[in-house]
Amino acid sequence: MYTYQTGNQTIDYKIEVVPNRTDITVQICDKEGVKVIIPRGLNENNVRSIIARKATWILKQLNGSQPAEEKPAAPKKEAVKKETAKKEAPKAAASAAKTGSFEEGDKFPYLGRQYRLNIVRGDVATAEMTFRAKFIATVPESWNEQQTNEGIGQLLTEWYQGRAGEKFQEALKSVKKAADNAPESVKWDELGEEYATAQDNTVVLNWRLLTAPLATIEYVIASQFTNADELFEDAAERKQWLSDNTLNAF
Repeated sequence: MYTYQTGNQTIDYKIEVVPNRTDITVQICDKEGVKVIIPRGLNENNVRSIIARKATWILKQLNGSQPAEEKPAAPKKEAVKKETAKKEAPKAAASAAKTGSFEEGDKFPYLGRQYRLNIVRGDVATAEMTFRAKFIATVPESWNEQQTNEGIGQLLTEWYQGRAGEKFQEALKSVKKAADNAPESVKWDELGEEYATAQDNTVVLNWRLLTAPLATIEYVIASQFTNADELFEDAAERKQWLSDNTLNAF
């Protein structure tokens, strides 16, 4: 049995792996509770991302005490200034699967705001993600549902990570104006559920913090070397996002 905490509510769930399955299904049953049926190749972190995205639906079903099944979603998940990220078609679920399904119109956070996803199928050899006030994923027409989900998940990850360095440096520059003892540099890494860590005179941030407002990122940087609550007059506002959101970008 696994557990996911959202706000003051807890979701207990089981995971069932079906080798030949290509989609992901969340079921709510009277006897078994929440069960997530997944194909081989996804791990518990992948499932947590799915639970996080579907938490509202799951809690609604649980509170209503009605057996329900969420049908497998159709395909659906980056560049500012018309930048693009490209990726070849995924070869295997074990190496590429990172998320659940992605759907047209899904919203994803970037610097505290939500942007919609537009999925375009075309006669292209490789998939690409662009950003023009929304995320536009262009994928090969030949891709099936699993390839589309895995491909978009990879492209989104690469897009966020591609922006992280620039935006985190921008946040550090602002912090330096407010604190004389600010660190010399900042970089990003894969930190799981941890917001940040300090290494010598460098702050290492979780790249998923790119989903938070810039003011919140500044607060997290400052908290690594000083009392951020005293540094910022609007500290409560800056850190509220951390209480209201998780680091699951998608």
